[in-house]
Amino acid sequence: MAKTQYKRGMNVDCLGSRLGIVSGVQGSGTNQLLLVQPDGQPPGSQALQIPARLVAQVLGDTVMLNVSCEEATRLSQPSAQVPVQPGAGTRAAGVTELAAGESLRVPVVEETLTATKQWQQAGMLEVRKTVRTVNQDLDVPVQYEEATVERVPVNRVLAENETLAPRQDGATLIVPVIHEELVVVKRRVLVEEVRITKRLQTATQHFSEPVQREEVQITQQGLEAHSTGGA
Repeated sequence: MAKTQYKRGMNVDCLGSRLGIVSGVQGSGTNQLLLVQPDGQPPGSQALQIPARLVAQVLGDTVMLNVSCEEATRLSQPSAQVPVQPGAGTRAAGVTELAAGESLRVPVVEETLTATKQWQQAGMLEVRKTVRTVNQDLDVPVQYEEATVERVPVNRVLAENETLAPRQDGATLIVPVIHEELVVVKRRVLVEEVRITKRLQTATQHFSEPVQREEVQITQQGLEAHSTGGA
């Protein structure tokens, strides 16, 4: 496994929350400790020593722990040195000198099991986005105006000096249309009278024309005849 490089200033996240930033690294291998400056603490305050075994993974500049922040704080070791009392001599390891009248407290320690959680990559999710064009039908009510033109014949002769202007009748605008027309008047005029007078006159006229007339002649032979008349 490749060695993880921890750097100062890296973010440290617990399970669902943030712990602080890395201020340094101590040790190597399995004993490596991360010095974490908790959020909300002033710079230079006591840092937490987080064992590297609590690191689940490193994503970019973020170190992700496999435990909660409370658990990480409990398992951490304070990064502080025990001060040496003035005048104290050098003692052998595990040897404690007691003065007269002093008591010694010996802590009793036992090991307990603690369940820890560790992040593990279970798989990868690949998401692809494609653009698909579809036709969408949408009925949108719109309003529009319609103008209806109606020509109404009037044929009324205007009075002298009468003027007409457009007028509004509800939603209808009435616009008068006027034109001048030439009027020819035909009239009968009595120009003169002709007077005729009849008079009865008597006159004598002479006519001379040839006319025909028949005449009858009677001749007697041997007999004495008597004429009864003749024309």
